[in-house]
Amino acid sequence: MSPRRPRMLNERERFDRGSAVLSVLLVLLILIVLSDFLVKTFCFGVNVVGSSMNDTVKNGDFLYAVEREAQPGDVVIIDVREHKNEANGHNITLSGDYIIKRLIAVEGDEVTCRNGCVSVRRAGTAEFVPLDEDYAKGKTSDFAVVTVGAGEIFFLGDNRGNSTDSRVLGCYRKEDVVGVVPEWAIAIKGITTAWEEAHLFLVGLFKI
Repeated sequence: MSPRRPRMLNERERFDRGSAVLSVLLVLLILIVLSDFLVKTFCFGVNVVGSSMNDTVKNGDFLYAVEREAQPGDVVIIDVREHKNEANGHNITLSGDYIIKRLIAVEGDEVTCRNGCVSVRRAGTAEFVPLDEDYAKGKTSDFAVVTVGAGEIFFLGDNRGNSTDSRVLGCYRKEDVVGVVPEWAIAIKGITTAWEEAHLFLVGLFKI
């Protein structure tokens, strides 16, 4: 019996590199499947289009939203499909089916803006209180007192000089809110946007 030919060092290197590549591809495939499962189970993804929420979120950002009851101050996703005709009545076209805005006031609240400062009298209270809006960009245009009706919401875009919101559209229904963007989702928006871009590339690569 002839002795077994010894494995050359360069052969071992090729073998190790091949195994490493396969391992990386396998891990990436698992991450794709796992991320889809987690997103669909606990939250849903949102692609931001437009600049009405600058600089909180910007055009092209990918965010996660959750289905929970929205509170004043939350960044919310609003279904506007049933409001298209109303918008056209204001000579405004809502191009998408959903918009992303900041929830300012809810049922029973009164909201107004004077000298660029938004103030709200919460339901059951006696005085208007100015909002601390460190998220707002630009000066908010003044508007008279708006009383938020039963089951309604009042919303504004953070980019006050370039936002179609309740100042023009009026109040929408509370049920139109389909999701809330948590603060943690905004904090990691750069990471999730990069991951979504990589995710779409990998999905196309693996065709899954």
